[in-house]
Amino acid sequence: MGFHKRYINDGQVIDIYKRDGCQAVIDWFLKGNDAIILSGPLSEYIHTLLNIYEVDAVRGFNRISEEISKASLQKDSSN
Repeated sequence: MGFHKRYINDGQVIDIYKRDGCQAVIDWFLKGNDAIILSGPLSEYIHTLLNIYEVDAVRGFNRISEEISKASLQKDSSN
């Protein structure tokens, strides 16, 4: 039996969101791993918001989507 670590950074979060949407990002954080290693303020914040998602799925989903959209727009405008 192996131990599956997942490395998550801000670029991955934005790319997954653009390609597959918010639920795919949530699944990326929550499914198929034993531990996650975060790199970047967005990925750390999304991880924190997932606690809200567990309490209030609609509010958490909307907030996660808003934060990723905002970060995506900032990334696109800087390129």
